[in-house]
Amino acid sequence: MRVLIINPPWPGKGFGTRSQNRIIKHRSDKYLQYPIFLAYSATQLKQGGHSVAYIDSVIQDLDITQTLVEAQRKEPEVIFMETTTPSIDADYESLLALKNATGAKVIVGGPHATYFHKAVLKDCPAIDIVIRHEFDTKIAKVVSNLNSVGAVEGVTYRNGTKIVDNGDGSLAEDLDKIPFPDREIIPWQWYLEAWYSRQPFMNMMTSRGCPYHCAFCLWPQSMYGHKQRFRSLDNVFAEIHYLVDRYGLKEINVDDATFTTDKQRVIEFCQRLRSEKIKLIWTCNGRLDNLDDEMLAEMKMSGCKMIRLGVESGSQEVLNKIRKGFTLEQIEDGMRLVKRHGIQALGGFMFGFPYDSRETVEQTLRFAKKLSPDQVQFSISMCYPGTSLYEYAKNNDLLLAKSFAEFDMTHGPVVKTVDMDRDELEHILSRAYREFYFRPRFILQTLFHMTNMDEINRVLRSVVSVLRTIRLHKG
Repeated sequence: MRVLIINPPWPGKGFGTRSQNRIIKHRSDKYLQYPIFLAYSATQLKQGGHSVAYIDSVIQDLDITQTLVEAQRKEPEVIFMETTTPSIDADYESLLALKNATGAKVIVGGPHATYFHKAVLKDCPAIDIVIRHEFDTKIAKVVSNLNSVGAVEGVTYRNGTKIVDNGDGSLAEDLDKIPFPDREIIPWQWYLEAWYSRQPFMNMMTSRGCPYHCAFCLWPQSMYGHKQRFRSLDNVFAEIHYLVDRYGLKEINVDDATFTTDKQRVIEFCQRLRSEKIKLIWTCNGRLDNLDDEMLAEMKMSGCKMIRLGVESGSQEVLNKIRKGFTLEQIEDGMRLVKRHGIQALGGFMFGFPYDSRETVEQTLRFAKKLSPDQVQFSISMCYPGTSLYEYAKNNDLLLAKSFAEFDMTHGPVVKTVDMDRDELEHILSRAYREFYFRPRFILQTLFHMTNMDEINRVLRSVVSVLRTIRLHKG
C-alpha cells in the first residue's frame, strides 16, 4: 500500500503546532517539535511492506491548493493524519479535499480523534477509520487489514452506514520491540526546539506514559496512559549510538513525559553517557519534587543542559485542585537545587484554570519572577477534551469557547474563572512574557550563562522569539 502521512495547513495567527505537542497552539515562530510518533508510524508501515511518503504543509509553507498538488503526486492509497482539538475544523476541510483529490482511504489518530472517536466519523464523511490512543503501534496492522479492520483492536471505523467501535485495545508493553523512528521519511532537519544550542539536534523518547495525574495534562489521559513503560537502556543507547554515528548528533531532547521518575535509571543513563564517551548536551522533562543532589550531579556531569519543569501555578489552592501533587515549598527547593548544580531550568506556568482568580493569576506571575527560571513557558489552560479538567468544566457549565478553534491559545481562556471576564485574560501571555523577561535580574542572570557561542546564539534567537510571542498574544 502507498501511504501518505500528512500534516496539512492550519490557518490562523502564527504557526500551528499539532503533532507531538502536549500544549497544542498557534505559536509565533516556526519551531515545531519533531513528530516522533509519526516517525515511529512511518517505520512500522515500512517494515510492514508499505511505501510511505510525508508532507508537512506547515513546515513547507504549503497552502491547501499546493498541498493537494503534492498529495496527488504521491498517489496515496491511504492517508493518515494526527488530529488535534483546536485544529479539528481545519482538519476536516483538509481531509475532505484530500479525499476528493486522491480517493484514498483516510485514517486519523491523535487525542481529539481518540476522545471523539465516533463523532469525528459522523462529522467528517472523509474519515474511514480512527485509531485510538497510541496509533503508531497499530497503524501497520490497520493498513494491512483494510478489508478486515474489525479484527484490529483499538479502532473505530465506518462499515457502510454504521459506525463500529472496536474497543480501546491495549498499549505496547515491550517498547524494545518497537523499531527506531525513521528520521529520513520524516526529515529530522525540518524540526528544532526554540531553545536548542547545537546542531544536529534531535528528539527521542525512552519511555511512554506518566504516573502522575495532573488534571490538565492531555497525553497520559488520552494517548499513552498513566503506567510508565520504559525502554531498556541497552535499547536506548543503541539508538543514541546510531544517531551519533549516522548523523553526528550533538544535542538531544529526551521527550519522556517525566524523565526523572526513576532515580537509579537516570543515574545509570548519565553514567553510560560518560562511560561510553558519548559527548552530547541534552535536555529532559522533570518534576520538582523528585530531584535530589545525587541525581542532578550525575545529570550535570553527563551533559544535561536544561530540565523543563512544570510549576503551573503560584497558588497552593490551585495546585491542589489540578492535582499537581506538590507544594510551593517543594517547587522552590527543587528550583534552587537545579540552579545550584548549574543546570538551566525552564519553568512552565499556566493561567485561566477554572479555579483561578485575579489574585491567583497575580500570585502565579509573582511566583514565576521569584523563582526566576532561566526560561519560561507561559500558557493558558485549554482544558482539552480527554482530560478530567475538561469533564469538570463541561459538567459545571464553565466552557466559554463556542468552537474548538478557540482552543489554539490565541483567543484567550476557554473556561470561566472565579472572578474574571474572558477579556481580562486575553492578553495575559503578552504581559507575562514582557514582565518576566525584561527584568534587570533576569537579564543579568542570562548574561551569566552566556559563556560560549552556542549560548550566545541561543539567547539571541530567544530574544527574537520572545518579541514575536509578545506581539502574537498582544492582539
